Amino acid sequence: MAGTILTRLLTDTRANTLAVGAAAILPLIGVIGGGVDASRLYLTKARLQQACDSATLAARKTLGGNTIAEGEIPDNIRDVADDFFENNFVDGMYGSENAEFELTAGNATRMDGVATVAVPTTMMGIFGFEEVDLNVECSAELNLPNLDIMLVLDVSGSMANWSGGMTRMQGLQNAVFAFYDEIMGAAPEDAQVRIGMVPYNSAVNVGGVLTAANPDWIADSHTYQSREPIFRLDSNDDGVELGDVISSTTATELLPRDPAWLGSTNQADYRWSRYDTDQRDFCRYDYGSSFMVGGERWVIWNRTWRATHWGSSFPNSQRAACRAQVRREVLAGPDDVRPPTYRQVFDYYRYRPMVFDTSEFKLGNTVSTPTGEAGAGVNSTWNGCIEERAPTIPTLGTTPVDGALDLDIDLIPDPADPDTQWKAQWPQITYPRSGPATEDTTSNRGIEDWNCPAFPARRLQEYPLSGSDRNAEFEAFVNSLAPGGGTIHDSGMLWGARLLSPTGLFEADNNDAPNGAPISRHIIFMTDGRMEPPPWTYNTFGNYNMDGRFFGYDGGGWTTLELEPYHNARLAAICDDVKNKNITVWTITFGLAQNNFTRGCASGENRAFEAANSAALVNAFRLIAVSIAELRLVQ
Repeated sequence: MAGTILTRLLTDTRANTLAVGAAAILPLIGVIGGGVDASRLYLTKARLQQACDSATLAARKTLGGNTIAEGEIPDNIRDVADDFFENNFVDGMYGSENAEFELTAGNATRMDGVATVAVPTTMMGIFGFEEVDLNVECSAELNLPNLDIMLVLDVSGSMANWSGGMTRMQGLQNAVFAFYDEIMGAAPEDAQVRIGMVPYNSAVNVGGVLTAANPDWIADSHTYQSREPIFRLDSNDDGVELGDVISSTTATELLPRDPAWLGSTNQADYRWSRYDTDQRDFCRYDYGSSFMVGGERWVIWNRTWRATHWGSSFPNSQRAACRAQVRREVLAGPDDVRPPTYRQVFDYYRYRPMVFDTSEFKLGNTVSTPTGEAGAGVNSTWNGCIEERAPTIPTLGTTPVDGALDLDIDLIPDPADPDTQWKAQWPQITYPRSGPATEDTTSNRGIEDWNCPAFPARRLQEYPLSGSDRNAEFEAFVNSLAPGGGTIHDSGMLWGARLLSPTGLFEADNNDAPNGAPISRHIIFMTDGRMEPPPWTYNTFGNYNMDGRFFGYDGGGWTTLELEPYHNARLAAICDDVKNKNITVWTITFGLAQNNFTRGCASGENRAFEAANSAALVNAFRLIAVSIAELRLVQ
């Protein structure tokens, strides 16, 4: 019986499960606890890397276009990095301890960082892993791709106004320099960074750019609202016919007793008898006589009897004399005959549309035209501003139609089609009239008001630093900007796009970069005023009321408020076309709020800036420069 019980116990295995389970608990606890600790370690390291990255990125962005000298990072940059690290990795996160971050300068423009933290374990401590030390590395560099940047800058008259202790123009110059410093400070050696500039007011000075590329892009003739001097013929003389008096002399002379003796040199012929009444009467009463003496005609009048002219030393028969006025006339012979002559005398001006040859003028040569005072010649040289090519303006509120040549960014002019060519502004010969009548012969007028940006637009080109200094050519250009004239935004934006486009006038230069890498293209459009096309000024569309090429004629004369919505519609259409070319547009309004058209022109709300004063303008240009630059983590 006893053996049977023992035998059953020895052979019964049902209780082995309990022993096996008890033996397996410890390894299972280790696996589960290790998984929990590993998850914490993973999350901690990921967060630590994120905090390290954000700290170095913030430090590099704060450095901007500056560089680190001899590895000494300024305290303000270290503070920014520490703040970002602490905000992104809070002390004690995930139970960690002793989190530390150290910022160093990898080179003059790169920020490096190392972050460490200790993470106490939970269940892994059973196996002797009571704490795990984590560390991560991070680097940030501000770098640039190939960049083509066009600065479209409002230089209208309001830029002479004061803002923050300086003129707005001076504030703009400082802002452009800040932008240049930021961009060029971040430019790597292998990147192409080009900048172009279009100063604009109510006109654009692009003539030099166009003629340097192809003179045929500018027309060889154009119709200008000018004036024609009208002359009349005034007689100089009636000419000379045979027998005309061609010269004469008059003198008081003694007359001989016989007309046949006129011109005699014998004194006795000039002595008259004192008592001979016939001789006396012949002398005194025969007036207006004329005689031919040789080749001369002598006209005799005002005869005077002088009874004792010769004195008492002569007998009475020889004492008298006859004195008279004698005009000796030289008569024209066959060799002296000539026809009448006349001279041109200025009479008045006829003001009308006139076609002028511009083939030499557009090349910068001095050209004389008979449009000066009283028809005098006027010498003039092209200022570089253009008249836009043939416009096509749609109904307000619609998109400009295809075929609007003046809105076409990429159309290459065809010399055989003048509508596709631009025309040279010629203000020295342009005169206003009271209306678009074919002719106007009213009183003398002065030339039409005009304003052309003094410094011409610049195509895209590289302006490399000179050591650590700004490029002198770039600096000279920006310092030359001067305010004046009205404000036509659409012209400035249109020409910024034309000079930047990779598929238009300058495709050969703009389509790709020498290093073969992509090009990031940007327009920075800055204005300090609303659209104000001046109808009284000769501008890029000629004369609104005389030419009628833009909107036709207005009986009472166009006003700025009437013209403004048409120009705004053009601006909107141009900006849409620009952005469709994958060009990023940044807009800055200086001293005024963004409106629907300037804000709508930008590539998104975050690229439309407002600058209340000069300091804010500088900051806006800097922010754009940093945004254009590619702030990236170095892998």
